Amino acid sequence: QLQALPALSKKPPRPIYHDKLPSDEKQQLANPPLPTLYRDKDCICAASQTVWLALECKNVEYSTVLVSKEKGEGDSCVPRIEWPTDDDSNDNDEVETDPIKLLEQIQSRYPDNPPHFYPSVSSAVDVSRCNIMRLPGIMPRYSEPEFMSLAPYIFRNDGSLVKKSSHCVSLEEVDETQEEYYLGSYFCGEDVSAADIVWAPYLERYAIQLPLIFPNMKSTNPRSNAYKEVNAWYLAMEKIPAYACCVQGDARHWRKCLEQVIPLHNNERATSEEERITSLPPVPEQLGWWMTKNPRGEELWKEYATELRPWLADTPAGEVALYLMRNRDDIVAAASSSMDLAPDNVDEALRELIQILKDWKIMNGSSAEDAASGAKELSNNARKLAE
Repeated sequence: QLQALPALSKKPPRPIYHDKLPSDEKQQLANPPLPTLYRDKDCICAASQTVWLALECKNVEYSTVLVSKEKGEGDSCVPRIEWPTDDDSNDNDEVETDPIKLLEQIQSRYPDNPPHFYPSVSSAVDVSRCNIMRLPGIMPRYSEPEFMSLAPYIFRNDGSLVKKSSHCVSLEEVDETQEEYYLGSYFCGEDVSAADIVWAPYLERYAIQLPLIFPNMKSTNPRSNAYKEVNAWYLAMEKIPAYACCVQGDARHWRKCLEQVIPLHNNERATSEEERITSLPPVPEQLGWWMTKNPRGEELWKEYATELRPWLADTPAGEVALYLMRNRDDIVAAASSSMDLAPDNVDEALRELIQILKDWKIMNGSSAEDAASGAKELSNNARKLAE
């Protein structure tokens, strides 16, 4: 039996809703009223990730509505922010979905919330905005626009794969760009800026997907020592609590996105057999292979799970347990079907996972092997459910 978890069960619900904001949502009565971020429910849209990260970095209090990422107008357009209607600066009803413009709005509305997205690093150059503009010129050109959120800069719009040499040139240029401001590892030096927030979704996917296309090559691994400044940027971003604890995607998610694109490329885009991708490196067998090792995980979570976010658990593992508790019915129904187990058996396995997670902590030096060792304490059903 699952022991009582009062600390978790008393947590308020997350301010996240599906498809639309409920008309009776209490946050509408908040003083002051809260903005609402509309982003894609599948966490694939790169533009949504940019705006989401911007709000989180600024520690803005806001609500979220998860919607389907579809082409169209109105409620299906993401990302967008619905600002409070009584805000004097909300001077028109036009729906803005350009992430660059939304970042400008966020900075304008929250100028006193650090970090400043457009720091005065140079008296001659608007560094942050210039580095945003450099993104399409530095990264491989003529990339397939339809794949920019799923697998950016891997495929060209003529149906061919981006050549290895093009990736190497792009990574060298990113490395050189980051050397321009030597006071820190971010694009504008010592502090995160709008440039980092715009580049992050693309470089995040790139670091995971490019080595899958060109395996076992340092020159096509953005996180190898061949590109020291680029790797330093990744490490710096992973020290930002809002990024590491909330917005950053994991390797399994971005691998699945690449796998989703490959059949479409092979069947509809590839112009020759040479351009087809026959296979990716096998999925690692060890438990937790998709997680980024972050020895500061517990410390970062304490910085992130503040009183501003009272719905969060006290530890990363506790947050996973809380998620499982809040979504128990849906998880049991889906797992029962996919695992061919009776709902009662799945529910028992889920309770087992929650019980272990509530006390589990990230330790310095912990690894996928440590997680696998801990998994030995689980029943077969619980292990299958965890995987």
